Formats: sequence, C-alpha cells, structure tokens
Amino acid sequence: MSEKKKEFNNFRQKMNDIILEEGNLNTKRFFNLDNKVYKDGKLSAKTKELLGLVSSLVLRCDDCITYHILEAYKAGWTKEEIYEAMNVALIVGGSIVIPHMRRAAELLEELELEDADPAFEDAEKNIEEYAEFKIYTDGACLGNPGPGGYAAVILNSDSQKLKTVAGSERNSTNNRMELKAVIEALKLLPKDSKIEIYSDSSYVLNGLSSWIAGWKRNGWKTSSKKEVANQDLWQELDKLTSNFDISYQKVKGHSGDFYNEEVDNLAKKEAEKI
Repeated sequence: MSEKKKEFNNFRQKMNDIILEEGNLNTKRFFNLDNKVYKDGKLSAKTKELLGLVSSLVLRCDDCITYHILEAYKAGWTKEEIYEAMNVALIVGGSIVIPHMRRAAELLEELELEDADPAFEDAEKNIEEYAEFKIYTDGACLGNPGPGGYAAVILNSDSQKLKTVAGSERNSTNNRMELKAVIEALKLLPKDSKIEIYSDSSYVLNGLSSWIAGWKRNGWKTSSKKEVANQDLWQELDKLTSNFDISYQKVKGHSGDFYNEEVDNLAKKEAEKI
C-alpha cells in the first residue's frame, strides 16, 4: 500500500473515531464514513440511511442531504416515509431547515417521477431524437492519485433528465475523472448537437474553452514546453468536441445547484465502490 493511501486511510479512521467516539457532529463529510458504520450494530443499514438524512438536514449540509435522499430512496423507503423523516428534522432543527427541505423535496419528487413516468424511459431510449442538450459533469478521487469516480447527467433543452452516466477507475486523479465525465457523456450524444456543459472544474472549462488551442499549436506542450498532463484524455476530448456546438457554464461547487450536487455525490459514490 502506498504512503498516500496509508495516510488517507489513517485520516479516515481518525474521522470515524472523532464522530463515533467523541460525537463531533460538526464534521460535514460524515457520510464518507467507512461502510462498517452501516454494517455494525443492531440498526439496519436501511434505517441508518433515514437517520443520516435527518442529521444532514439538521446540519444543513446540502451535499450530504442529496446523498442520503438518493440512498434512502434506493434502500426502498417510500416517498411518504422519507417525508416523515424530513419532518423529524424540521422539529429538531427548526425553521432554518426549511430551505434545505425544499431542495430535498425537489430531488425526491424527481426520483419519484423517474420511476413512475413511462415518458422518462422513452426519453432515455430516444436520446437520438434531441438536438440540444445540457450536461452536468463531475469527478472525484479518494486520494490524488487514488480510486476515482466520475458522473454526468444529460438533460434536454427543457432541463428534463434523459440519462445518467457514471463509472470508476482504480488508480486515477481528480482531474482525470473530471475529464472522463465529459468524455463519457459526449459519446452518447448525436453529432452536430448544441450542448451546454456545466461544471465546477476550472481545469475542464479553461482547458476546453482556451488552453487546448495553444496546446495543439505547440504539439501538445504547455507554454513552458512541458508535456500536457492527461494528454490522452485531452486528445480524445478534442476529437469529440469537434462534433458539436458547445458552450461552457461555470457552476460554483456545493452551492446548492441541484444537478451539480447530484453528479458530485454520484462521482464520490463511484470512487467509494473500489
């Protein structure tokens, strides 16, 4: 095991100990605890997902809320049961929780719609019928380098979700995962489409909109004559983007943007699978 991996594991264990033994609930990233938290003890993992949702609402941690809404829904809790847990959070946390509950409710309603509406399945199957898209992308890495995950959500021009893309790599970096998310999303879209890419990665957005032109002129070298990092992915992305009319939108990370939060959590979950 590499020293960086050991360092990360030691840090993670330390955070587990702080939360589990000292009860420090000021740690916003509590949902990244080792899986054993959900395996040990008398409470089921399913029940713990609802407890995590209540806690994240009281703490007003939007990325944690999104994560636990998704996990509670996947665990089989009904919409009514999840709303009941949200009401408990409101009782404990008070009116200051309400704005975060609204965002959680929007996500829950969307999940319900995806499962209940046959039109959603049709939209995913008939993605070739659309000519304009919005893509939200993100990448994550547990250590840098380390296990990595990427995710993208593809929407039509009316912001209707068409497809979710996600995957992982055993040994990667955050920047590579950010690039991979864009690549895998673009591979699914029909040529000559008009696309808006939304990302919180300045590396991706600056590279695509500005840096890549200079790199190509310089034979894929930087202004300091060094080889461009992640050149294989940049070259693949360069070929893909030539097929589309693309514009770029910067999203502030962890600012409550619905789809940015979704891909952020999906990417982290993919990295944690490894």
